[in-house]
Amino acid sequence: MQINTPNLEDPQLKRLLNKVNATHEPTYLPVTLEPGVQPKDCFIAVQNKVAKDGGRMILGWQIWKSKNLIEAECHAVWEDDNEALHDITPKEFPVDKIIFVEDEKLVYKDKQIDNIRLNITSNELVDDLIIISEAIYRFDNKGERATAYDLSGLLSGEQFRHKEYLLEVREFINIILSTGGRQKALCPCQSGTKFRDCHGKDLRKKAQKDI
Repeated sequence: MQINTPNLEDPQLKRLLNKVNATHEPTYLPVTLEPGVQPKDCFIAVQNKVAKDGGRMILGWQIWKSKNLIEAECHAVWEDDNEALHDITPKEFPVDKIIFVEDEKLVYKDKQIDNIRLNITSNELVDDLIIISEAIYRFDNKGERATAYDLSGLLSGEQFRHKEYLLEVREFINIILSTGGRQKALCPCQSGTKFRDCHGKDLRKKAQKDI
């Protein structure tokens, strides 16, 4: 799934910002990489940068758009002593700039913060993808799992099977969406049954399972 930085005038961006309810206006920030920084390590990277060069950490959201979704990902950038913002964290795909929205309501507590997502299509399967993505976040961040890097030693058999189900459903949804399919498409598990009657059956109820 190709992910891009949207245009500042994109009407879908305005819809997302209304949902995020951030405290500042969106702005483009160039990605200027700091040596030794790994993707997804924005909080650690900015903390180290502040310790080294001064300035401060600014929390907010970086905005991404794909064919089916627009989403806000919690992100940290570095503000230098002249109050200029710098995104020093590399991405997992090629990009030279991001849209960043500062949000003074955010507080970093060394725990993951889930993305905020919007379906920008009329395809209900995208809603299923959002539901499953949110369920994976809730599962990974329940109790002591929130601060664990490796969940394998923490999960019971039932919990392991539930996480496996969530990941498999997300994979199957992405496969269907990659070809423009909907809930009536054949399930990628090759059962010969429509997704909604196979791995998608009772999806919303199963996604709410709290274990």
